[in-house]
Amino acid sequence: MAIQSCLTIIFDGSFYKAIWERHDDKNYSVASVTLGSSEPKTSLILKLINQNYHRFHFHYEPDKTRIITKHINPKRTQRLANKIMKSRGISTKAQCILQKQFEEKKKIRKTQRSTEKRLAQELRYQKRITKHHKKHRGH
Repeated sequence: MAIQSCLTIIFDGSFYKAIWERHDDKNYSVASVTLGSSEPKTSLILKLINQNYHRFHFHYEPDKTRIITKHINPKRTQRLANKIMKSRGISTKAQCILQKQFEEKKKIRKTQRSTEKRLAQELRYQKRITKHHKKHRGH
């Protein structure tokens, strides 16, 4: 089983983000982590990869367009990466998957918030009722 991965660091206007794309035999997954507003140093990136890998929450999707690549000279790879970054940024497939992941998290947060509000409202109601019963005990 071969796993290919690509870590891309981009600046989205106010923050630097690390976007990790991972291809294995059958799946494509992508994760994103916000690094901060200042440019990340190489030591921070290495620490993120080696020690804080658990911060990446990968979102999986079946890979239908598996591309097999042959070995390319590292300098050529770097030139191609710079050219791609200047022309289009990160891949649109990664952006779509991250957007889906964001929407799912938003739905989960919304349902959690609504249940918390409902429980708090029920608790306030119960307190009000018990207070009312204490006031109106039989004489």
